[in-house]
Amino acid sequence: MNTLNHITKVKIYEIQTFLDIPRKLSPLETLHIAFQPHNVNLIYNNMGKDEQTYIENLLKDASSTVNVNEDIKTTCKLTDQLGFFYKESTDEYIIDPIYLNKVNEYVFTGLYEYKDLDNDNKQLLKEFKKLDEKVRYNIEHTNLKDYLTTLKAKDIQNILKFYKFKNTSKLKKADAVKLINDTFFENNELLERVFNQFTNSTLFIFQSIYENDKNYTSNIDIASTINDVQELTSPSQLFNYSFIFNYNARYNIVSIPYDALDFIDKYIQSTGGLESVIDDQIERIGTQKDNIFESLAEHSLISEIEDDLTGWDSLGDFDSLADSEDNFTENDIIEAFEENNPDNKDELDNSTLESVNIENYMDPEIRQNLVQEQLKHFKNDPKKQHYVTPLNIYIAITNLYGYASLERVSYLMKHLYNKEMTQNDIKDEIKDMDINRLVTIQNDMLLHPVIPLLTNSSDIDDPFKEFYVPDNLDELLTYVNNEYYERNTKLKQFIKFIRNNIKANDDIEKEKAVQYILFHLRIAPDEEHAVEMMNNLIKEDKILPVPDKTLSKQIEKGWTHLRLWSTRGFTVQEILNSTK
Repeated sequence: MNTLNHITKVKIYEIQTFLDIPRKLSPLETLHIAFQPHNVNLIYNNMGKDEQTYIENLLKDASSTVNVNEDIKTTCKLTDQLGFFYKESTDEYIIDPIYLNKVNEYVFTGLYEYKDLDNDNKQLLKEFKKLDEKVRYNIEHTNLKDYLTTLKAKDIQNILKFYKFKNTSKLKKADAVKLINDTFFENNELLERVFNQFTNSTLFIFQSIYENDKNYTSNIDIASTINDVQELTSPSQLFNYSFIFNYNARYNIVSIPYDALDFIDKYIQSTGGLESVIDDQIERIGTQKDNIFESLAEHSLISEIEDDLTGWDSLGDFDSLADSEDNFTENDIIEAFEENNPDNKDELDNSTLESVNIENYMDPEIRQNLVQEQLKHFKNDPKKQHYVTPLNIYIAITNLYGYASLERVSYLMKHLYNKEMTQNDIKDEIKDMDINRLVTIQNDMLLHPVIPLLTNSSDIDDPFKEFYVPDNLDELLTYVNNEYYERNTKLKQFIKFIRNNIKANDDIEKEKAVQYILFHLRIAPDEEHAVEMMNNLIKEDKILPVPDKTLSKQIEKGWTHLRLWSTRGFTVQEILNSTK
């Protein structure tokens, strides 16, 4: 029995009242919000000391389920008030295991063993995960105009007054929103005025978002900062008329509308890069004491990963991709590595074995999550923050090419990043970063970790002059996000063909499947292998049956426009065009 099954409407109302959740939301949405990290911490911090002690003792208990008597239930007043006990027998109760696991996860940072979850509870976590994905999707696809439209008319008028727009007192809200939006994108003037309102706090938040590969961050606990800092009573005070920030209080996520972030990125690149902008702002702001900034920094070290907003996967073993298409085992991986790398068996030491996992290599989303986890680790450690851009570069190079000689990596570092590095410098830096699960070095080659499973690295050549070279660092870094292709008309048609033939009802699942298929197609050395790979997916009932002629025609149309590892980052179409 899961939380949703046993909790009553009255208790849902109690949760909504306690956490200020709108009444219109469903029980599922209410519980999803209640189990967000900031709300779990809020619940725990509002418990009495006796209740906190009991909850921690229950977590210490090695039992897979936690049965309690009436006395403990009475002591745990807030837990009972919110409906997280349910009756097992006349005088015995069970405390909700998801609730306990979330307290363990976010209050005690996973210090204790998690309680077992039955299938009903695991199914509920899957529903929560779907809501997470929808929240993330909506945030990623919100533009500035859409965001401004959600603000109250009074807030829009305050923005107009603050930035001294003229003759706006009689404007309707829709017209005022359009005016702000159009003015923002017209030139850099309004953007620069927004920047000049930044405090240390908003500069810190902006940098966290800008350096992320998404247009949002969930690793800064703004809710806790508002609770901690006495002079701060609302998010609007924190953001100080910086209307580019969209704070979602329900999920404690702050974002910048995607089109505004793109516009800002172009501005930053045209003015000397992020470091230059940050330095200018720090010089303007000065070094005055800032309690809000100190609190934000303190509450930025929370445990969830950027691409998994609430960390549901840590509580259950869901649908492992390792059990899917290839059914690789750890022994298979070791054997493949040793077979293809007979002279490098010793390189696969214990530290490598801990991270060797075929699903991490073959699924772009999982790999991207691992990258984000590593980036967060670097960002939160002042001694390692200088690794952020180099890590992105190494990931982008391996995502784009699959492999590259250290000579080529050194060239790209100089050409795109203006950083002189010898091959030994690169080796030392990657070793210091400890990122062997993300990239690997063999025979003076930087490799995507799937390469040793596909071929002997000593057989790979790297003709220095025959690689596709991005025009600038910004273009290279797009490949950190698994953007393996240019979305031209032909490729858009091919992606549409794939999406229409995937056996999945959920749009998000379809998009994941598209990325997964494109990744595999890029590895295919020739068109014949690409067709074979698609046919295998059809046989496995993952794609609808497609006639051979149609499939070959679609592969020819779309595959030739992918940036392929076999063509060293060029598309087949680019190669054909260059030979005409």
